[in-house]
Amino acid sequence: MYRGMKLLPLLVLVVAACETPSPLEQKGAPGAAGAPGTADNGAASIPEITAINDRLDKLETQLTHITSVLEKHPNAASSPGEYNAARVDRIESQLDKVVAILRDAIPPAEPDPNGVYAVPISASDPVEGPPDAKVTIVEGYEFLCPFCAQVNPTVEQIRAKYPDDVRLVSKYLIIHGPPAVLPGMAACAANKQGKFKEMKAAVWAALWKVENGKPQRVADHLAAEDLDKLAAATGVDADKLKTDMTGPDCRAWIEQSTEIMKPLGATATPAFFINGRFVGGAESFDKFDALIQEELAKADAKIKGGVAKADYYNKEILAKGQKKVKGPLDD
Repeated sequence: MYRGMKLLPLLVLVVAACETPSPLEQKGAPGAAGAPGTADNGAASIPEITAINDRLDKLETQLTHITSVLEKHPNAASSPGEYNAARVDRIESQLDKVVAILRDAIPPAEPDPNGVYAVPISASDPVEGPPDAKVTIVEGYEFLCPFCAQVNPTVEQIRAKYPDDVRLVSKYLIIHGPPAVLPGMAACAANKQGKFKEMKAAVWAALWKVENGKPQRVADHLAAEDLDKLAAATGVDADKLKTDMTGPDCRAWIEQSTEIMKPLGATATPAFFINGRFVGGAESFDKFDALIQEELAKADAKIKGGVAKADYYNKEILAKGQKKVKGPLDD
């Protein structure tokens, strides 16, 4: 833009310089008749003429260049405003492409551990615990993730300690490709029958065993017949399970989980948001417990100040939390 804006003023400047009398023509200028520094016959000396010719050559070169630019971009001469606006649009379009490429190349930004993020809860999200709990834990996980298997007993320990004060919201994030989809869809479909907790526990047990805090894989994946057996063992209607697994709601749950969690920096599993505060990885029960205690104290203070218990998450976390992680290319 800067070069485009300077184009016409520079042309005017060069033309004006060419139109003014040259030093050879100026009265009293070096090289004029009778002026100091001239030869006896009034002609300019050789060094002076050489310098003047160099200046004229430079001006002529500049004018030729500008003329060439104008010939290639006639709109610059006829309508400089429109020409420059078009250049700005073109540059912005090119920069948008560069930024898009960089966003894909740069590692995703991580959530600020001291920040609070607004993690929306969808109608299709399985929820364990009371809807008016003071602390909402949103967990992004996947059944084929070993660290998710490792931390699952910790999650159950939290649920056992805080049955009335903590609700657990499940988001399913695909990390290990297509084999991870089927068990996730089965858990979602079981949720429609009020059997999410039972199916989730059965899937974990069918895929993993945890010994000394370390997960050991029992099966590489679960096939449809494996899920039929789990459904029978947990009291889930197998026919309805199959219908719901192929329906739009469970597929939407998985797609929305990623759409919601990715802008918040949750691109790996397990990922937790405890009243909007991020915890990544299979952390210890003590770390989770300390954060829950802090969030309970905050909630109690707000509730004492007049915020309804059932409205706490919506008013204090969703309404006030950050909507996305700020990356290096964000303003």
